[in-house]
Amino acid sequence: MATLQAIKYSRGKLLVLDQLRLPHEHHYDEVSTAEEAFDCIRSMRVRGAPAIAIVAALAHAVELVNGGCTATTPEETIAYIESRLDFLKESRPTAVDLSNAIALLKLAARAAQLEGLAHPEAKGAILNSYIEAAENILAKDLENNTSIGSFGAAWLQQQYNATPDRPVSVLTHCNTGSLATSGHGTALGIIRTLHAQKLLKHAYCTETRPYNQGSRLTSFELVFEGIPSTLVTDSMAAALFALHRERMNIGAVIVGADRVVRNGDTANKIGTYALAVLARHHGIKFVVAAPTTSIDLETASGEGIKIEERKAEELTQISGAVVNADGTVDTSRTARVAIADQRIGVWNPAFDVTPHDLIDAIVTERGAVVKGADGKFNFSQVLPERWRCALCAPGSAYLTPDNQQQPLVHLPHPAHSNKDAASYRVPLLSLHRSLVDIPSIRGSEGSAALLLEKVLTDLNYTVSLQRIPSASNNNHETQERYNVLAWPGRNAARTFNNRVLITSHIDVVPPFIPYRIDNTTIPPSQPLNFTSLLPTTLISGRGSVDAKASVAAQITATTALLTSNAIPADSVVLLYVVGEETAGDGMKFFSSSLSSPSHNNAKRPQFKSALFGEPTENKLACGHKGIALGTITAHGKAGHSGYPWLGRSATALLVRALDRLLDADLGRSARYGNTTVNVGVVEGGVAANVIAKEARALVAVRIAVGNRTTGARVVERGMRRVLEGVDHDEAALGLELGDGGYGPVECECAVDGFDTMVANYGTDVPNLQGEHTNYLYGPGSILVAHGDDEGLMVRDLEDAVEGYKRLIKHAVEAS
Repeated sequence: MATLQAIKYSRGKLLVLDQLRLPHEHHYDEVSTAEEAFDCIRSMRVRGAPAIAIVAALAHAVELVNGGCTATTPEETIAYIESRLDFLKESRPTAVDLSNAIALLKLAARAAQLEGLAHPEAKGAILNSYIEAAENILAKDLENNTSIGSFGAAWLQQQYNATPDRPVSVLTHCNTGSLATSGHGTALGIIRTLHAQKLLKHAYCTETRPYNQGSRLTSFELVFEGIPSTLVTDSMAAALFALHRERMNIGAVIVGADRVVRNGDTANKIGTYALAVLARHHGIKFVVAAPTTSIDLETASGEGIKIEERKAEELTQISGAVVNADGTVDTSRTARVAIADQRIGVWNPAFDVTPHDLIDAIVTERGAVVKGADGKFNFSQVLPERWRCALCAPGSAYLTPDNQQQPLVHLPHPAHSNKDAASYRVPLLSLHRSLVDIPSIRGSEGSAALLLEKVLTDLNYTVSLQRIPSASNNNHETQERYNVLAWPGRNAARTFNNRVLITSHIDVVPPFIPYRIDNTTIPPSQPLNFTSLLPTTLISGRGSVDAKASVAAQITATTALLTSNAIPADSVVLLYVVGEETAGDGMKFFSSSLSSPSHNNAKRPQFKSALFGEPTENKLACGHKGIALGTITAHGKAGHSGYPWLGRSATALLVRALDRLLDADLGRSARYGNTTVNVGVVEGGVAANVIAKEARALVAVRIAVGNRTTGARVVERGMRRVLEGVDHDEAALGLELGDGGYGPVECECAVDGFDTMVANYGTDVPNLQGEHTNYLYGPGSILVAHGDDEGLMVRDLEDAVEGYKRLIKHAVEAS
């Protein structure tokens, strides 16, 4: 039987079928970097939990085969691999196959490192171990899908005593076939096997709004393989069961899974939950088909699953091939049309969670799992190595009635979380919520500063507001901007020498997004019982990560240390600044003020160290890339486009120059990777039929070479050499980098108990002048920090408090 292939792979080359073009066009994208894989997954050109994991794993393998890793030591090689995998993990957070695959790949790389080979043999062994592990994920998935098909077909045959003379019909939702996996499929794999064994009467597939994976993809697969099938809208399932169940012998709803948690609750494409309710009402079996890689034993129940929300346009617009007046489909033309008033509010969750009590069987490659007499799923037979304490966290194990220790990473009931919540949970989450509730969009941070002034005063700090001069006296919003300085104790001496500065920023990028708990908006006036929240509860909203999470965790940690006398009151000072998201004007103003005569110091006061809060996923950053902002100008000669030889196009010259710059090697380092150029704005010319006289581009350069002082100039010289290669006329192309550029910034990361990372974004670290040690640390991921889904879990905040406590003590005690 012919089968479709969503993924074509040979070592060093990966082709991924663009599923957005189906069913009318077969087009394979070549995916050769982690960035291309991230975009492919995020845009849903590839989808389905197993396929997502496979594409992410193999794309990085291709990247490594083609020399993407320039690390020179085993440690740097491991760090590079893990940083790329952590980046890919954020492409689709709900599907657990991806995070499971990443954990497996990290183990494979580290296992090779443990062999103790000398460099460069060690680097080669690490890369080869990763590549083989990634390729094995592809091969294993196909094997698993075939087994799922066999076990699922056998279970249904037994339930309904199905025979070729009395075949069974089924309904499936979304797409779970060859297009969502390496081949054969999970839920659709069961249907394929039933059909091959002549046990299938008919397959029904739902449309699966709003993204239409059923109508676009599943119906295409069913027709492609000659399986008797019918497409229905999502809202027709109830009528189908009521009117045709007996005649068509409809015996089961079979769906896939993006995540199955410990109690059997299952996250799958939106609409799955509704089908489970309908199936139970009509006496139809509800079956989940999922490889064991989709089973998440660390999460106790569906309450701990993060549900991705998609763009409003997916619900209010639709695209497809154009239908001609005679009814034929013109596959060469596509159109996107609005199907709703574009002003309507939209809620568009990508998944829902089906409670385990509505599920009859979960079919894996190791067999079908059904509920026991207690109504609960037990995965010990299919996952014995993970079920028995393999995932126990220190202090999290509990004893079952038979005294068998079981893993329980996240406690399943709010009553437990009351007892186990950190003692500072309420003030931590209350402060975090209050900060997120205030928009404090860059340029209008006054209200957030005033809130911090009150909070810190109530916590027995001496607080001073440092007003930041407005860029324009006519701009009222930028007139009330304050840095917030705080010293422990009432009327405390305001000194800086030999203190540890604990700092972050309070401005955020637009637009404002209100505070949410598990994707439900919570109005500022609505009270919350923070002690009842689970560690995996998702807190989101603008600034919930960058950087109000750092602010709340820093204040909580510092106050806890002072209250317990773990650090002296005269050892720390707090600073919260404005403008980090733009030009760093708050930190620059504060730094400049340290040199003013008002300090009455003969010399500029010096901090012992400075601890900066930014999203580092609770890892200690060893530094970050530098940055330079600049303008590239092109000068030509105006003329008529019909006589191009009489003029000289500035826009054409600029385009050639930018193309060269984007491909140029402007320097790289083992720690920071490649120097990269981003072209943010391109403008020039007056009309399409006029040869442009002037053109310019605004660029941002992320600098990976040199040091903080020299890096920008090193890269500038490299850029000038590239431009000279485009045009030797010095007057034709110009480059101007702003004075604020700097090279890579090093931070201290040799502190016991912390995982480390290197950041690709800029911070306020270079804006604070002086001879002091810098630390960079904070909760949350920068990859979601400026997006619509900015958020983090309760445990991320609490882990950050503990991390800050250790860091502050280390900094205070450091000689």
